[in-house]
Amino acid sequence: MMFHRIFSPVVLFVISAFLLSCVSTVPDQTQTAVSLQPEINSQPEPEKPDPAALLFKSLTPEEQIGQLFIVEVRDPSSGTFLKEVTSSYSTWAQEIQPGGFILFAENLQDPLQTKKLIRDLNSLTRVPPFIALDEEGGVVSRLGKVPAMQATPIPASSRIGASGDSREAEKAARIIAKELRDLGFSIDFAPVADVHVPGSGGAIGPRSYGTDPELVAQMASAFSRGLEEEGILSVAKHFPGHGAAAGDSHNQKTILNADIATLETRELIPFKAAVENHVGGIMLGHIMVPALEPHELPASLSPNIATELLRNNLGFEGLIFTDSLRMRGVTAFFRPNEIPLLAFEAGADMLLMPEQPMQAWQRMLDAYHVYHYVEKERLDASLERILKAKRQFLSFP
Repeated sequence: MMFHRIFSPVVLFVISAFLLSCVSTVPDQTQTAVSLQPEINSQPEPEKPDPAALLFKSLTPEEQIGQLFIVEVRDPSSGTFLKEVTSSYSTWAQEIQPGGFILFAENLQDPLQTKKLIRDLNSLTRVPPFIALDEEGGVVSRLGKVPAMQATPIPASSRIGASGDSREAEKAARIIAKELRDLGFSIDFAPVADVHVPGSGGAIGPRSYGTDPELVAQMASAFSRGLEEEGILSVAKHFPGHGAAAGDSHNQKTILNADIATLETRELIPFKAAVENHVGGIMLGHIMVPALEPHELPASLSPNIATELLRNNLGFEGLIFTDSLRMRGVTAFFRPNEIPLLAFEAGADMLLMPEQPMQAWQRMLDAYHVYHYVEKERLDASLERILKAKRQFLSFP
């Protein structure tokens, strides 16, 4: 009774309405918790600049052309092999800005000297250069010819092939690669992917893994895998196959007389395997193959072989190297300063050891920058492949 005396129905209604309004304005805890979360940025973070790509974009035409060349370390005047970078060689190399250097036993004295030589070579170019050599094992071992280099002896490819075990080829490659990497090398012009054909007069012999194309394919691919997994770019050679070619392309015209059917079931098998296994490089031989190139051009200068067969038909996406452009297999028929341009026009990305490097570089530069014989798109394609390989096997500052 007292309650009704103090609070009339009207007053009770007002109080109830006030209390309900207070309840409805209490913040929703769930919504508050969500709103307190930091806002998620849906925009992707910008990609960090690629120092290698930025460097390549900054290259002058002279430096772009230089990237195509791998040169020897010889005195510019006398042609004598050097064991150290002299002032004259430094001036010469800094003008060309080559994409790489190749060393021979004559450049090597001992590991300490070799490491210093390689460090000094690296200092000569704006773009880190490839440092290359031929280290197959057996008779072709640049390190093995210099006892003080203390290289691990590696059997000839024919002996490894005779084992029938491709793991032996991979093991040999890993040993070579670790020793090369420790010295500062980044390319090994190996393995030999040529199929030996007894009685053909070919010069490859024990450098081949054997006479069975499938065995050679397994061995060569295993060797390449061993090199590249240890940080050395592998270059399979000598496309389209030197094992049955009559003659030695080092010093004479060399011809492979085989029809298309034979080439497909013999010479090309190891190289197809190399392409399928994504080998970093393939070297063109100075071998004339009439069934593939009717104009008496060696493979190294043949668009039909380098571009149509290797690049387009087999689908090779890595670097195409020439064999040494000093060899008589090309110099006997073409002017030395024209050979690199012909090889590049045929489809090669990297031009190895031109006989007249300064003149060849200037000829290439004029063809591109002055006379526009070389298309920008063609040069850019090679530079992109070189950049990709250098990004994988070299360090950029």
